[in-house]
Amino acid sequence: MARYLGQRLTASLPVVFGVSVLVFLMLHLVPGDPVMVLLGENSVADKAALERLRATLGLNDPLPVQYGRFLWRALHGDLGRSIRLNLPVTELVVQALKPTASLALAAMSLAVIGGLLLGVIAAVNRGRLPDNLAMLLGLVGVSMPSFWLGFLLIFAFSVRLGWFPATGQGGWNRLVLPALALSLAPLAVLARLVRSSMLEVYRQPYVTTARAKGLTERVVVYHHALKNALVPVVTLAGLEFGRLLAGAFVIETVFSRIGLGRLAITGILNKDFPVVQGVALLVALIYAGINLLVDLSYAYLDPRVRYG
Repeated sequence: MARYLGQRLTASLPVVFGVSVLVFLMLHLVPGDPVMVLLGENSVADKAALERLRATLGLNDPLPVQYGRFLWRALHGDLGRSIRLNLPVTELVVQALKPTASLALAAMSLAVIGGLLLGVIAAVNRGRLPDNLAMLLGLVGVSMPSFWLGFLLIFAFSVRLGWFPATGQGGWNRLVLPALALSLAPLAVLARLVRSSMLEVYRQPYVTTARAKGLTERVVVYHHALKNALVPVVTLAGLEFGRLLAGAFVIETVFSRIGLGRLAITGILNKDFPVVQGVALLVALIYAGINLLVDLSYAYLDPRVRYG
């Protein structure tokens, strides 16, 4: 098991490194000067003063030197200082991580629980009304953009009914609507996959044998069929969590929540390279960590993976 874990960790490192390089290069290809954004387009500072400021910020160094400096600091837990705010990027990212993490975890919990329930109900009732209703909800979830669903939820439950606050963050009641808006798409995808996986497992001989032994349908479904149907579902859940993090950036804007999304967007608009690089590196680490957990779950669900 330790060898398997080491292999997966080693495979994750190039992904994180590649993301950091791509983000660094793309930021420097975007038109605009961070110094002029910092001082304002109408700044009256002379050329010599601008060059001194660029030199102080390290923007005159060659790109490999700038990236090497960023990577060396990141390896020591230092993501630099924000050009715009002159604050440690690590501090800004940690502050923004908590609201984004709470939103992402709440949405993913709803997606996994709802997807499993709907998928199992649809598979058990194949071809009947519950199956049709579950797949209809899945079609709606896949087709509707999360930001549009967010606006509909605000209109229905905040403007019309007044049950939940429309924007901001602070308590659980301000988390309900954005979590619902963010969870519907992955919930729908997981429900469809659970259904198809369950129907595939139902055709396996060990399920027929379990029924022939006289086991109740509940034991057959949850003990024999569901666990063996979870391997592809866990894979997709890991991928959906990565998409969910990206969707959280949009939902935070819709619901005026302060998190990694707003921090990244503000950093892009202000050409604040250290901030954007810090957010991208953190998201890449989170995504690599989720994939690692998915791989470890394979070893739990199917012990043969450990020896593959």
